[in-house]
Amino acid sequence: MAQKTFTAERPRSHRLATDHFEIRSDFPIAQESPLVLELEELQKQITTTLQLPKQRDPVVVYLFSDEESYRNYMHNTWPALPARRAFFVGTSRELAVYSFHSESIQEDLRHEFTHGLLHASLSTVPLWLDEGLAEYFEVRGAEVGPPHPGHVRFLQTTRKNGWNPSMYKLEQLSDFQTMTQQDYAESWGWVHYMLHENDDTRQTLVNYIAELETKTVPGKLMPLLEKASPSYYNGMLSHVANMSRSIELVSHQNR
Repeated sequence: MAQKTFTAERPRSHRLATDHFEIRSDFPIAQESPLVLELEELQKQITTTLQLPKQRDPVVVYLFSDEESYRNYMHNTWPALPARRAFFVGTSRELAVYSFHSESIQEDLRHEFTHGLLHASLSTVPLWLDEGLAEYFEVRGAEVGPPHPGHVRFLQTTRKNGWNPSMYKLEQLSDFQTMTQQDYAESWGWVHYMLHENDDTRQTLVNYIAELETKTVPGKLMPLLEKASPSYYNGMLSHVANMSRSIELVSHQNR
């Protein structure tokens, strides 16, 4: 987004800095707090999984003490943005994540913080991949990349109604406000498939991301995936179906 003149006060009473991000808040946050520890661990997971290059810019996380202050600031400063509990906004000035203190703050920040780290290390990120990776890393788990139950169920339901995956269509997206639930779910599905299917699909994605460090206009990923895994279309569908069966099995065992 273009540089913006800020029209409302952002949190600045408290400042906490780490090697990779900075938190500015209206309330005190300890260095060893669960929030800080989770963001530090998430930074390691993202960097290691995607083999990101060295971070060029810090990510600044602005945390308001209450939802009303946050909503007021976002409405006054970024009136075109839809109402959400957290947002990443990249400008020529800084890479900023905005949110507010709540019980779900750690969950809310995982998605937006992922955006911040990607843009802090890469020159550009295609919209669908940006959102797919953010959806991927927002899910907590004992290991990196557990299934996203909501997306799995949605994709399985829409598959029964005639949906067919199309990375080609996703690669045409250019405005996040036009993205549908289908787009978010499918973007997550492709990312999860590539990172977990086999070494060839994983390396194809990692190599593509590496090229984004210097490219200002990204190329298309689909031809690269097709070359690495000619059966990628059926592979992605099978991958989601297998996750669906695993989720149903766990749900049945927990009853």
